[in-house]
Amino acid sequence: MINKNLIAIVLNIAAVSFVLGFLVSSQLNKMQGKSGQIIGGENTFQAGWEAARQRLAETGFVPLAADMEIKSLSGQVQKIEGSKISLKIQPLEPLADPALDNRMVETDNNTKIYKLVQKDTSEYQKEMEEFNKKMEEQMKNLPERPEPLMPPEMYTKKEAALSDIKEGEQITVTTQEDIKEKSEFKATEIVIQVSP
Repeated sequence: MINKNLIAIVLNIAAVSFVLGFLVSSQLNKMQGKSGQIIGGENTFQAGWEAARQRLAETGFVPLAADMEIKSLSGQVQKIEGSKISLKIQPLEPLADPALDNRMVETDNNTKIYKLVQKDTSEYQKEMEEFNKKMEEQMKNLPERPEPLMPPEMYTKKEAALSDIKEGEQITVTTQEDIKEKSEFKATEIVIQVSP
């Protein structure tokens, strides 16, 4: 989950950037000719919008999702109608199209659905001890190219059905295609997250 402080910082930067963009567009508006076009051919709103996006890009926030393919999204289930799930997500970037905050997820017989189940504490501790031993060994005999070690997961996936998904639950949806700009898409896998 994204840290709430990080979200607040991003929103503050977005607000400041938008104001800066507005100020830049005001200056560009003063340079407007009689034809109503700004030098360069952009209107004032678009110029302000682009200035805000540029400012966010310079701070490093926009590029997180700007040039990446997105094949997995998480969000809250709003409604389930037949084989379709209405999903509300957090924006992928501060200036993303607000219409893409709500996605329609299609499922079919090929969609794999799982529910995360917390492992037994003793089992998880045993796996962590084994992981720590492997890490210690690797640090003692550091190879030229160390094998990346992944810590054990706290949860296991248990097979579930579409009927196990309830409104208000958090799910993660995976697809075969880039869904960054798609409001409706077909899921290949859905994971029902553990309720807090």
